[in-house]
Amino acid sequence: MRSNSALRVLFSGSLRLKCRSACCQRWYFTFNGAECAGPLPIEAIIYLDQGSPELNSTINIHRTSSVEGLCEGINAGLVDIAIWVGTCSDYPRGDASTGWNSVSRIIIEELPK
Repeated sequence: MRSNSALRVLFSGSLRLKCRSACCQRWYFTFNGAECAGPLPIEAIIYLDQGSPELNSTINIHRTSSVEGLCEGINAGLVDIAIWVGTCSDYPRGDASTGWNSVSRIIIEELPK
């Protein structure tokens, strides 16, 4: 509603990462298609170390997690807020999913500065 406020966002739910060797995925919020610039990006990462190559095993982790933060400098009006999954810089990509077999929530709140 106001351009001099901050938006508090919270995702709470299941995050999954699966890979055979070391991998990393990053969950992050966007506001009108762009990551938050201020004060910081709103993100969380999951990194998995290498499984057991001699056993040809796959690591498949499901975790209840939260991603939370504040974003300032957003203009008043309708705001498109999304949570995305991307790769971590300099790490191999894994097989990621969000919200597996559980209830997930996104909570958005406008706060005065």
